[in-house]
Amino acid sequence: MISDAALHEAAHAVAALGHGIGVLHVSRSEVVLASPGDLLERGRHHGAIALDYAVIALAGHAAAPETGLSKSDELLLEHAFFMGSWSDPPEELRRAASVLAESFVHSHREEIEALAIILDQCRSLLGAEVAEIMGSIGQ
Repeated sequence: MISDAALHEAAHAVAALGHGIGVLHVSRSEVVLASPGDLLERGRHHGAIALDYAVIALAGHAAAPETGLSKSDELLLEHAFFMGSWSDPPEELRRAASVLAESFVHSHREEIEALAIILDQCRSLLGAEVAEIMGSIGQ
């Protein structure tokens, strides 16, 4: 059986990688993301990057609803909304991003569960290990 904590953090990691944002470290209590780097320089609009971060923030809860959102998830979501400079009410943005996160998790459930199983066993993984695991399961 996969723990909710591992499922939650694995979803954050898979969502980050799926949106082109590197993972430096993942444990059963947190994911450390790499800087988005040159995404803006490569033509990604800041609004698109902000939406990516919102999906990453909400993916853990979408994968393991019992876990809720951590303080760091809430903070990442707040920063995403700020970075996007959207004028819509935050609750509407949150609902929209939640739908996208749920869709992402549904589409990537196999990869999330595979990473969560390994995370439950190892307790902690470096970003290079996560990338290798994702590469071996077709992410």
